[in-house]
Amino acid sequence: MGFVINAYIARSLGVDGFGIINYSLAFLTYLLLFSTMGLPTLGAREVARNHNNTQIIGEIIGIRFFLTLILSILFLTFLLNIPGNPVTKKLILLYILAGIPYSFYLEFVFQAREEMEYIVGGKVIQYLVYFMLLFIFFKNKNQILAVPFSFLGGYVIATLFLLVFFFRKYKKIDFSFNFRRSYQILTTALPIGIATIIYQAVLNFPVIYLGVFHSESEVGLFSAGFKIILLLLIIERIFYYLLFPIFSKQNPPKLERSLVFFSQIILSITFLITIIGFIFAKNIITLIYGANFANGAGILRILLLYFIIAPLNTIWGYALIALNQEKKFFNAIVVISILNLIFMFILGYLLKSSGVAMSMVFSELIGLIIMKRKLNSVVNFRLCSRFMPIEIKDLSKWKKYNP
Repeated sequence: MGFVINAYIARSLGVDGFGIINYSLAFLTYLLLFSTMGLPTLGAREVARNHNNTQIIGEIIGIRFFLTLILSILFLTFLLNIPGNPVTKKLILLYILAGIPYSFYLEFVFQAREEMEYIVGGKVIQYLVYFMLLFIFFKNKNQILAVPFSFLGGYVIATLFLLVFFFRKYKKIDFSFNFRRSYQILTTALPIGIATIIYQAVLNFPVIYLGVFHSESEVGLFSAGFKIILLLLIIERIFYYLLFPIFSKQNPPKLERSLVFFSQIILSITFLITIIGFIFAKNIITLIYGANFANGAGILRILLLYFIIAPLNTIWGYALIALNQEKKFFNAIVVISILNLIFMFILGYLLKSSGVAMSMVFSELIGLIIMKRKLNSVVNFRLCSRFMPIEIKDLSKWKKYNP
């Protein structure tokens, strides 16, 4: 549904307007990266190991809210004191406000408890409210501020939805903020948080790089293809939501079997989708965004190569975290991100948005090799091993929700 909304916005605003929206949204992405600091991942791992650990839930919410409040003030102070387009500033302001409800977003709790129906329900409500508000308030290009306003409304309602169901099922959350305890939790989460910040910052840097060094049109063309990839990467998110709680409870021998089995499944799915995407790239772009975006077909083909690699990197990385190997995960992400930036500045300067897309592919491919080596130092598995189905009793756990 989010993808449909993005297509609707792109068609309504055109290439330049769609570029401005994505430029503004990138600031919220950075705010969320620094305010979460790997805390949801840490929380999901700990709650998966002990479903009755409500203390860690309250502590993580308290830390996230405190960080969000401080960072929002810093962002807004910076925004008010720099020159720029007033409309763009207002767009950024509205997007930044979405960070407040996000600090109470309990998705990680339901993921850890393997209650995926609530996560799905939250997402559906979020995008449904987003779309309804857009339908009511967004009629033409002059009402561009309705886009972040609707986005904010969707997050608020989705957050309330998850909070209501959590309180109905589990009665209470032990909200707390203790500086000493918060410091201990942040220290534990820091390798995950910094690695995630670095990776996501670099991943969202292309729209800012293209907006600063090239044009809004280049931002729009790149964003159009990248939004399609983000839609396809829902496969990655589904496997992450399902696998991480299971990985967190498995010993190395069982984890080895799971990694081989699911890596082969993921690779088969992404390869098939990429072949189809390569053939119909231009048709897909013009069907979704309109004829004005036809030049983005080449960018989409390049990004589809990234789509083959990225899900494997993600699953292997979170397997390291599940094994308490946060530092190895951090080291791998740093290398991937540095390579991405180097490739981006060189290829992006020479080939603009196509070069930026190529940089993502090259860095992710090298990163995949590095991540595999890190993981093999703990769990010895081979991607090309004979297909290793997991036991039926293991698979049944994936379909079972905790009471």
